[in-house]
Amino acid sequence: MESIEGIDNSVGLHNVLGDELLFKEILVMFYHDHNEDIIRLREAIENKDFANLKHIVHTLKGVSSSVGAMELYNKARQLDSAVNDNKSEVFDALFTELIPTFEQVMSSIKSHINTEQ
Repeated sequence: MESIEGIDNSVGLHNVLGDELLFKEILVMFYHDHNEDIIRLREAIENKDFANLKHIVHTLKGVSSSVGAMELYNKARQLDSAVNDNKSEVFDALFTELIPTFEQVMSSIKSHINTEQ
């Protein structure tokens, strides 16, 4: 399977027992289900909707790990921890750090896999 920037294929493939077709399908689902999370996170932070922020970032953290997007996982984990600890003063900075990693992963998936399914 060709390399997708921001994705560690070995992690993602390991999670599906080496099934490349299934891994590609999961990446498509990941893209469709989460490609607007950055907008949803921004809105939750701006609206101080911490319950929704927690739900979005926690889910993003989990699925990022599952597909092998380990840098995105680490950025989401940091924001998730800040939400858990009610450190709202760092939400904006952590969110800003997450954006380029998120965009890299999503654009790479879109350019390497047919996301029109």
